[in-house]
Amino acid sequence: MLEYLKWRGDLPMGAAPVNELDALVFSQLAYLHFRDALGEQGMSLQNAAKRVEALEREPGNPQVVADRHSLLLAAAGSARFGNLWVSHAEDIFMPQLEMQFAAITFTLPDGSSMIAYRGTDATVVGWKEDFNMAFSCPVPSQTEAVRYLTAAAAAAGGAVRLCGHSKGGNLALYAAAFSPAEVRARIRQIDLFDAPGLDDASLATNGYRDVLPLVRAFVPQTSIIGRLMGVPEKYTVVHSNATGMNQHNIFTWMLDGPRFAMLPELDSTSRMIESTMNDFLRNSTPEKRKMLVETLFTALNATNAHTLEDMADHWTDTAGALWDAIKKLDGATLRTVTSVLGSLATSGVESARRFLSYGDAPNGAFASGPGKTAVVKQTNDTAAVTDQPVAQDNPSVSGGMETLRRLIASFRDDSNVKKS
Repeated sequence: MLEYLKWRGDLPMGAAPVNELDALVFSQLAYLHFRDALGEQGMSLQNAAKRVEALEREPGNPQVVADRHSLLLAAAGSARFGNLWVSHAEDIFMPQLEMQFAAITFTLPDGSSMIAYRGTDATVVGWKEDFNMAFSCPVPSQTEAVRYLTAAAAAAGGAVRLCGHSKGGNLALYAAAFSPAEVRARIRQIDLFDAPGLDDASLATNGYRDVLPLVRAFVPQTSIIGRLMGVPEKYTVVHSNATGMNQHNIFTWMLDGPRFAMLPELDSTSRMIESTMNDFLRNSTPEKRKMLVETLFTALNATNAHTLEDMADHWTDTAGALWDAIKKLDGATLRTVTSVLGSLATSGVESARRFLSYGDAPNGAFASGPGKTAVVKQTNDTAAVTDQPVAQDNPSVSGGMETLRRLIASFRDDSNVKKS
């Protein structure tokens, strides 16, 4: 993305209209603490960037946070982004509601508004809300996303564009589908970057059908997050130079001049995990999915972990609590969990651990390969997993347990490095 700004940063949007790479830039800026920097004020991105840079940096993967701040400074110093007006910064964190929400509005030279929704942060609360989407709709952030869009559209007038990365894309799509008809009529584009989809009831609404033609969905070749739930059938596969779940980090996405470098299709890992998760969602009830989520996060809460980094720092408590919870799952749910764990292992234990620890990972730094990560081979023998008590000699279960052990062990190793 920094290369894009070097190439096109001197070209104002008045001369070259906003495109999908611009939308990706906006989606990453939404992760920064504009609310703390601006409060209720609005100002140019150039001036807002100075205030953001004066604050303590956001939690999370240090390299990704650094990349986002480098992107902010490059954008703020460019003719393309620097004079854009930044306003309506919101950042809401309410653990009692299991809610993590943030959004910001950029006013473009043509008078339209670009609303960027933030994806999941590094808090356990943020991740819990994501998992809640498997059995509940709307979750609090989705309701807030509709309210934000309605208010921002009323304040600005003119056309509206929406974008978001990860959960931010889900919020953008949900807000568009459930906004008042007069607001939907003003929406011109919705750009989603490796974003999970909506539930079946939302997909069946007139609002969703109205906005679907406006959606542009972009996913990396091993997309996992971006293939969950009901996602748009039309999407563009972007070439990432990372492996496995690290591809969710957009700073690993490759460019071909002013556009994304594209691939013809998703790879086999992405398709397998999508099929596994879809089978589970199709064959389980919302109550059963809620039980799974509540079981896992109740176990995590017992460790007093508030962020994913806390989980890494207290890896022994995390490992024991999670495995005790997993062992209590019924057969079908256990099959899904161990299958996905096995798939994470084949795409790189270190890749998966870094993603779980920080939400993203630096550009290609944690690729799997000889000398870099241990890989657990996934078994196809899931039929043997039943509702009977878990036996560690079952190949599917033991493979999943071994994967979890390796993931948490690498949490431990990283925690020791930080403290040394």
